[in-house]
Amino acid sequence: MSDNHDGKHSSKKMTKLASKVLHDKEAEKQSKSLAGSVLSQAESHHDEDEQKNEETNK
Repeated sequence: MSDNHDGKHSSKKMTKLASKVLHDKEAEKQSKSLAGSVLSQAESHHDEDEQKNEETNK
């Protein structure tokens, strides 16, 4: 795990795996649901930009 990972976001490795599951036509519904949860917790560039704006406005 990287030093800047706060434990609240999915890792890049898990995000890539989740994406593959969602695109797999033969994946089970339960697997796709879990993959969606992983992606919903993925850290995005939008999150980083929002955090920088909050720090700037303090």
